[in-house]
Amino acid sequence: MVLVLMLISTITALLVALVNDLTKDAIAESNTQAKNVAKFAVLGTTDSEARIARDTTCTIGDFAITVSTVVRNDDQTVIGYAVEAPSITKSGYADRITLMVGFKEEGEDAIINAVEVLSQKETPGLGANMTKAGNSLERSIVAKNPAELTFAVSKEGGSFDALTGSTISSRAYANAVETAYAGYLWATGRLNTDIKAAETTTGSTVQNDSNLM
Repeated sequence: MVLVLMLISTITALLVALVNDLTKDAIAESNTQAKNVAKFAVLGTTDSEARIARDTTCTIGDFAITVSTVVRNDDQTVIGYAVEAPSITKSGYADRITLMVGFKEEGEDAIINAVEVLSQKETPGLGANMTKAGNSLERSIVAKNPAELTFAVSKEGGSFDALTGSTISSRAYANAVETAYAGYLWATGRLNTDIKAAETTTGSTVQNDSNLM
């Protein structure tokens, strides 16, 4: 009996490892496609109208922030910047969350065009409501200049209207938006830092392991 159980366990483990090996590339490709769709979505466009001209990545501690410059296909003018960023200093109820935040420029100012949640493990019906379009967190910051926001929930003096019964999740959301804004400022040369990053050809990724915050 013991030998049979050991044999079954071994075969099961091998099958799980095989399935993981066979599907990991497909999962990675699916995640990449979902992120690319989100990059266009947060800037109100599609891949038929625009393209990603450049991805630049910086790191804050152990966390990567990727800024994608999106341009129009017809005249190559910049539509805006899509920033993938995690909540760094604030974890959600279950884990950190990751957002895609779209920034458009109006003159010398920027506005937050839209936000999409890329990953979260919050409580269904509570913190997970951050994934719903038009939720209170999103409504409180969209079309506003991030330079004029306070990155905290409203009951703590911030600009973000928390989800009902989900203060911890809402704090993490606000922190992820703040991280995204820092990434946008860095990528557009507006962040007050002495860090110098070597940027190569269009479509390349800039790695910078220094502390920005």
